[in-house]
Amino acid sequence: MGGGTLDDAIRLADAMKSGHYDAVVGLGGGKIIDCAKYAAARIGLPLVAVATNLSHDGLCSPVATLDNDAGRGSYGVPNPIAVVIDLDVIREAPARYVRSGIGDVISNISAVADWELSHRVTGESIDGLAAAMARQAGEAILRHPGDVSQDDFLQTLAEGLVMTGISMSVAGDSRPASGACHEINHAFDLLFPKRAASHGEQCGMGAVFAMHLRGAGEQAGYMAEVLRRHQQPVLPGDIGFSVDEFVQAVEFAPQTRPGRYTILEHLNLSTDQIKDAYADYAKAIGS
Repeated sequence: MGGGTLDDAIRLADAMKSGHYDAVVGLGGGKIIDCAKYAAARIGLPLVAVATNLSHDGLCSPVATLDNDAGRGSYGVPNPIAVVIDLDVIREAPARYVRSGIGDVISNISAVADWELSHRVTGESIDGLAAAMARQAGEAILRHPGDVSQDDFLQTLAEGLVMTGISMSVAGDSRPASGACHEINHAFDLLFPKRAASHGEQCGMGAVFAMHLRGAGEQAGYMAEVLRRHQQPVLPGDIGFSVDEFVQAVEFAPQTRPGRYTILEHLNLSTDQIKDAYADYAKAIGS
């Protein structure tokens, strides 16, 4: 299996139809597990996810993100019935693919703020339990003094990723963990498919910028400080993008999730306004 594309997932499902299986085991990183989740859902089998890294919260979420003819799509699937995370295995993963999960979990804080904003402005219903779970997962990593070299930190990160996935299941969609931060991430993926950084890296950076946009400057500054401590990007140049490309991604971002209300939809900034906001952001968090 190539992994990571809708065609891969469909081929895997077709290959399993002729067998007599009780469950599917997805062993790997985010792309492999998402592929296995979709294939298992297609043929009505439960999935056990065995993670080999902690790059993002997809290992336990009810969403499979797969590349398709249009670029990339998100597909609703059942949660895994079990998740296996062996820290001995995680320690052998490339550090970047473990640190990436930090940005994804921390971005929950911005995503929940977007959900609460939509609740106030549009009347969108909010699930308090799901919001609390997602926020707690983000805060646990944000406040943790350790790093990926320490088992306690890895356990906290693993638990945070799993809790985030469960929060989405409780809510019935990705709302607790996906706001402006993920819209910006999806925009990078669609506009610059050959250059996009990892999911968690882009979401973490998007979350800090979104917190700045909503006027939470102190919190944005602290999030940027923590991400930098974990060698995660907070400025587009950190992942090889220019300021103009970042502005383009932010401007395009609302189109990636029609109907989702976040700080981006709320402010509805023009290109020049995004440029000005970015200049303020870069000045506020420093280089």
